[in-house]
Amino acid sequence: MPLNYGASERQELADLLLGCRVDRAAALPTTGTTALFTITGGRVLLVNFLGESTFLNNGSLTIRIQALTTDVTAVQTFMTTAATDANTDPAGTFYTLPAAAGSALVKSTNNSAAVSNTQLGWVLKTGALNGIFVGTPGTGTIKWSAWYIPLDDGAYVTAA
Repeated sequence: MPLNYGASERQELADLLLGCRVDRAAALPTTGTTALFTITGGRVLLVNFLGESTFLNNGSLTIRIQALTTDVTAVQTFMTTAATDANTDPAGTFYTLPAAAGSALVKSTNNSAAVSNTQLGWVLKTGALNGIFVGTPGTGTIKWSAWYIPLDDGAYVTAA
């Protein structure tokens, strides 16, 4: 007999098992630094991060992801120090964080993506999770999602 859970029960189970999910509406990447998510109220554990392209990029776009801490002083941490070349990525390309800082975003163009990495996650302080876009983005959008677990009372993540 199949279990039939309501939408709110399914969301609560997902939050417990995967972390709280926050979606940022699909948007055309803008050249420069763009805040994707805002971390408020304390530290969070970012357990997964996913971008999905909805276009064939005919531009010359590269992507990096940066955490910008603003709790005491502005401190930049590049979660991906190598730029990911998105020049010829087809619609449906997934972008996920690498297992360790210093690499480019992991790309998958086969309609699936591994969103769990080999480490437990990334501890982020109050501030922003930014996308750094260089070049010409072409025409289309990228939708971003983040899964997190609050580490401090009152800490949460919102779409920027």
